[in-house]
Amino acid sequence: MKARFRLKARLANESLPQEPIAKLGGHDGPISAVEFTHDGKYVVTGSWDRTVRLSNPLRLDPAHPPPQVSSGHHDDVRLEDLPQALPIQVYSDGITHPISAVAVDDQSTTLVAGSEKTLVVLDCLTSQCKRRLQGHLGRINAVGVNKGSEVYLSASYDASVRLWDGRSRSPEPIQILKEAKDSVTCIHSVESEYMTIIRTASVDGIVRTYDLRMGMLQCDDVHSPITGMCATGDQRCLAVNCLDGALRLLDLEKGALLRHYADEHTAGQYGLNCALSAGDDYIVTGSEDGSVVIYDISKGRACQVLEGHRQPTCSVAVHPKVDFASVVVSASFDGTAIVWGNDTSLMQW
Repeated sequence: MKARFRLKARLANESLPQEPIAKLGGHDGPISAVEFTHDGKYVVTGSWDRTVRLSNPLRLDPAHPPPQVSSGHHDDVRLEDLPQALPIQVYSDGITHPISAVAVDDQSTTLVAGSEKTLVVLDCLTSQCKRRLQGHLGRINAVGVNKGSEVYLSASYDASVRLWDGRSRSPEPIQILKEAKDSVTCIHSVESEYMTIIRTASVDGIVRTYDLRMGMLQCDDVHSPITGMCATGDQRCLAVNCLDGALRLLDLEKGALLRHYADEHTAGQYGLNCALSAGDDYIVTGSEDGSVVIYDISKGRACQVLEGHRQPTCSVAVHPKVDFASVVVSASFDGTAIVWGNDTSLMQW
């Protein structure tokens, strides 16, 4: 008997996702990571099945015509009845262990993935493995790649962050950051004409901001293990997901706590990530009960809850373009990835 999913939303705002509009097919195991490419055209998912998949979340797969379903909000629908988004590419070359994290460069030419203790660098176009970078003593939790693919980043359970030269063939990291006292769970880089920032978050409860040009380190302690992190577009505020069940919004300049969000999502056993909408109006987080919760960033309360996954939803991604801010992709340990939106007409052939 095929499982039936209840995919529901608490309607609050027409600009928010209100229903499931597609599924991402192909994975055979828990999906641990999901990311949009910088232009928003594609989404990348990584799974315990030791593959990374590239899909177009807003285009239908002609090989799987959508079934006939009633129009309007999907109050009760099987996953099998959702149309399948268009698969583009499958990456498995050089991947020997379950995927824990994925990232794509700004030109969508290079993909990096954490595969146990190895950082795998893949060519997006040829799907071939370009490099396998080793040195971590524990599982890689988060990865990143800067503009132009000049530097690859990896953060690990071994409490270290490694920076790798993307322009050479050297197997050694160009820098190792060892200030964390526990597993490093999040990492991202910020670059401009005037600064190069590496920001990390750790189970020790501290957000560390490294200014590499100035040789400075800023530490912000939230007093709870951090599992997810995302910054506003102006880099002035940072949202962090914590194991105590709270999602916190920090003022990076003052180091002050601005908001506290905890009334809808559940946390404590799994590492949940979070994402900000393109206009920085909403924070989206996964939840251990399988839901996706959307909080109003200024009001401090949940305004939408998307229900349907049967196991923890640990990874979420929001479309980076304001015109498609209602598009959210959720990935779950139940092996499914769902595209949510406010209108099924978003999907195209």
